[in-house]
Amino acid sequence: MSALRKSRHFALAIGGAALLLIGAHWIRRAQLPQHEIVLTDKGCSTPATVIDPPPGATPVGEAIVLHGLAANRRVMTYLGSDFAGHGFRTYLLDLPGHGDNTDSFSFSRAEQCATVAVESLIRSQAIDPSKTILVGHSMGGALAIRMADREPVRATIAISPAPMTLPQRMPSNLLVFSAQLDIPALKNQAQALAAAAGGERAAPEDFGEQRAFQLVHSPLATHTSLLLDRSIAHRSELWAMQSLFPTIPAKTLGVNLALATYETFGHGRRRLAGAIAGLLGLLLLVPLGVTGASRLAGAVQMDLPPAQPRFPLVLVEGLVSALVAALLLMFFTPLRFVHLYSGDYLASLILIAGVLLLALNWNVAKESCSLNARPVIAAALLGFAVILTFGAWLNWQLADLWLDAPRWLRFAELLPVAAIFCFAEEAVLGPVGAGKRRAMRFAVFLALRLELWLACLLAYYAFASGQVLIPILVATLAGFSILQRLATDALRLRTGSATAAAFFGAILAAWFIAAVFPLT
Repeated sequence: MSALRKSRHFALAIGGAALLLIGAHWIRRAQLPQHEIVLTDKGCSTPATVIDPPPGATPVGEAIVLHGLAANRRVMTYLGSDFAGHGFRTYLLDLPGHGDNTDSFSFSRAEQCATVAVESLIRSQAIDPSKTILVGHSMGGALAIRMADREPVRATIAISPAPMTLPQRMPSNLLVFSAQLDIPALKNQAQALAAAAGGERAAPEDFGEQRAFQLVHSPLATHTSLLLDRSIAHRSELWAMQSLFPTIPAKTLGVNLALATYETFGHGRRRLAGAIAGLLGLLLLVPLGVTGASRLAGAVQMDLPPAQPRFPLVLVEGLVSALVAALLLMFFTPLRFVHLYSGDYLASLILIAGVLLLALNWNVAKESCSLNARPVIAAALLGFAVILTFGAWLNWQLADLWLDAPRWLRFAELLPVAAIFCFAEEAVLGPVGAGKRRAMRFAVFLALRLELWLACLLAYYAFASGQVLIPILVATLAGFSILQRLATDALRLRTGSATAAAFFGAILAAWFIAAVFPLT
């Protein structure tokens, strides 16, 4: 490696370390008092984070926050901290199969345990239903609405609620958000709620009689971007305050919210900025890690398979493989034993597609395969370093991607499957190259991943696969795919080993699926 490249990697690493320190400092300054509890009752053990208002502030009520499918309580921390900063003692729950909750997931189980958790808080007098706000996103929004039959609270806020069977009674003071760029099923659910509520009502007497309703359409918003939208948080808090204090004019409440203690205590946006800064810092450290792994791997191998397929043919083969895989999954899911909601479907899809790609490009695959163990060991060490460091940081602030024992077991089951698929990708993409060829290779990679996602979309809409989670996670899947490819290409370029690059990519892919999808 040239001295210039080494110095650039060290400079990036220094910048990354600085961003980590800055991010941690911002988070510490903005973080509100919080502690962890487990709500255990009636066979449910629900981990929860309790975020208190700023020191010296008197709580005005309580907010219980329910996450969506394939999310967790840490994803809801930004919204929950905003509620806590404006006077609400906030409870963030991990539903079954999500986050730290190792219970098996099903929709009925999630509803049961969410209800049991709220009941236990009421019985222990930790919350007062007359001062409690239920807030939910996606599946959590649907659960919050359905809980109206069992646990009537002061107000319910549903952010892009999932399709559901409506409760017998509409929740008190219901506010619904609908994203313009959401999938049709979720936008239709929001309209169904508006029809069931009989139209909008937001007068002070409506809040006093606990019959207020409003449907808010968020332009250019996606299913997940609503959670990080400051205007959504502010409007939710204003709705909650109107429900608690219906006689105070909304304008006065809005001014009070803008002047709330948390605005000067350390705004939630600073905390979010700190979390993102730390994540960027870790990304800047990856090139140095790749450099270290390449030195451990030894001399660079020759990465020039002679029978490399042409890219147009690769795209056709990828499309055929993805469609055949989606068709076969209509009849059986070979990796159902992995027990990950939608994760076993996705893993089965990439297994079948990977095997088909290898079969169609067998000669290229044989030329790409290397039996040199040293680069593979170096790739494995780098892969585990990446998933442990990124998992730890994300678990602290943004999302629970730290693998517990059940998820490590899934990781071990998924790793061989991901290795087959990732090696098939490395074989058909060929060496990294430079210039226009490198850019074209990256574009072909993105197209191959898009073909897989489109096959899942076709299976959902045309074949009624029921795998709605994969279309919903499109932004997350795209972001992960791009970062995975950039890191994998960097390693392959420096080691010359398609096998090592594939194993490194497989570690990342197995970690992602094992960490994100709910346990069943």
